[in-house]
Amino acid sequence: GHILVVKLPHHFARHQVVELGYLKSAHASEEADSVAFNVRQRKNGELLIGSSRQYGAGNPAVEPGMLRRMLDRAVEFMPTLAAAPQVTSWTGFRAGTPDGLPLIGLVPESNHVYAATGHEGLGATTSIATARLLTDEILRRPTGIAAAAFSPARFATKER
Repeated sequence: GHILVVKLPHHFARHQVVELGYLKSAHASEEADSVAFNVRQRKNGELLIGSSRQYGAGNPAVEPGMLRRMLDRAVEFMPTLAAAPQVTSWTGFRAGTPDGLPLIGLVPESNHVYAATGHEGLGATTSIATARLLTDEILRRPTGIAAAAFSPARFATKER
């Protein structure tokens, strides 16, 4: 995924703003590149603009065309961004799993190691549920979330 950083006055965006159709837009197709509107402002005034998905991409280079698509999408929601000075940009690989669900819970064959990974770019938006699952598991209490669907044990292979 790509991130574009622009400079704006402090408190331009007082909280993270994500378009309502984020999941549908960001995960529209595993065949095509996609963008979705997502911004978060740092305390220094820099605004992080995202987000992009490129399935099967193996090159970590920043792609100007993808940054343009992200900025164009962001301008649809916040027109002021069109004139914001660009500071920097970067890319990174999103940790995902083969079934698209994160790994949350006790790591197989361990008594004290828990995982909370594989959210594939949705870690911040799913953090409350992730914390709840981990807390309930660590405290050995029932949870209202279908924990087995996220268990790291679902990928554990049995020795033959």
